[in-house]
Amino acid sequence: MVEGVDFAGTYKKPTVSISVPECLLWLFIALTPLQDTALQSTPLKLLAASPAMLPLSALLFLSCSRVLVNLSIRRIVLIVFAYIAVVCLAYLFKPGLEGVAFDLKALVSYGFSTALILFAVFGVNYRASRGFRVAVYAAFGITIAGIAVNALIGPNAIPALQATTTVDDLSGRLRGFSTEPGTLSVEIVAIGMLTAHFLRRPWQQWCSAIVTCGLLVWSSSKGGLICLLLCGIILPIIRSRPSIWIKLLMVCLIAPFIWLGVLLSFSQFTSLIETNQTSTIATRLSMTVYALITVIHNPFGVGFTGFLPSIPRYLPQAMGFVQSLFPFGLWFLEVKEYLDPPYINADCKTFFFDYFAFFGIPFAIVFFVFAYRLLRQLLRCSCYWLFVGVLFCLLALMTYYSLLNAFAVPALFGVALCETKRHQASVRMQ
Repeated sequence: MVEGVDFAGTYKKPTVSISVPECLLWLFIALTPLQDTALQSTPLKLLAASPAMLPLSALLFLSCSRVLVNLSIRRIVLIVFAYIAVVCLAYLFKPGLEGVAFDLKALVSYGFSTALILFAVFGVNYRASRGFRVAVYAAFGITIAGIAVNALIGPNAIPALQATTTVDDLSGRLRGFSTEPGTLSVEIVAIGMLTAHFLRRPWQQWCSAIVTCGLLVWSSSKGGLICLLLCGIILPIIRSRPSIWIKLLMVCLIAPFIWLGVLLSFSQFTSLIETNQTSTIATRLSMTVYALITVIHNPFGVGFTGFLPSIPRYLPQAMGFVQSLFPFGLWFLEVKEYLDPPYINADCKTFFFDYFAFFGIPFAIVFFVFAYRLLRQLLRCSCYWLFVGVLFCLLALMTYYSLLNAFAVPALFGVALCETKRHQASVRMQ
């Protein structure tokens, strides 16, 4: 049979079949920029702050259904699930300073968020179809629209999509459809680099990259600018194998930008001290040191269930150590709120140190091995736009980004994994 013609010679219009999982995947990608919607006022609370959670949850349900029907599950999934379960159960009834803690709520919320993140990275087949590329472009457009609405109309102009009010709204810093400028910076780079990767022509890719850099500068995220600067330094050095003279020339060209970045960081640090706004310094450093002390005492972590009870046990020691590093008094007002129930907004302020406290040294080993292998494979596949996006997000996850209910970063990592697998498969076929 000739395509479009049956045996009787009658022309039939070709049909295109789209599966339900594909539609859910496209919807998930398109909705990732929305991270602060009014859905968080529902019983799901922060889990539903991003509506991308809904199609991703549906995809996870379909995947689990197939596993149950086929009774086939990968060994690595069983090992990860068993490790998480054992650590969490071990600290479910762990005695704390205020008696025996039973924190089942944290187990459910953190556990479900972690399941969605792991599934978005390792369980989704990001097939680069036309519909998927359109979804990526739509996500980039929504990101730009959120910034434009924030700048032209106001930070809470669309209450359904900008549900919370933060101090950044009063300072004039842009956060788009995200919760804060730092979160917006990661969203901009993750979605911007995905867009550049899937665009066909080089000039289109460079235009997308320029727009991404411009939006990042406009967001005024200090952490984002420093991470992007490091990416811009690391990629050329890794790609090239120059002589000693070329290396010296590159150092001379890059040194002024490094110096400007250092000056910017110190100027911001000095301004915080002069205005006595050292809460950010005290909170972030204290929670980082807390995570390190926690893992020293609990090398396998304290799990989701032992995280909050461990804060009053180890955080005072971390606060004392951090204060000893500075010749002036730090403002510990915010971090002191983490010492007593209900532990409002208590976390380590970075994704890496949150999970380092959760699952200890094994998590750190897996994290760095995964990061190294993925970056190496992206370089081998010449996926340089994805390399920049992944490297940027890894630096952000270790320094200032901690959201568990936003999915732009897991989507980027998942696409990067799928792209490297496709490249390896095509090399084997050749």
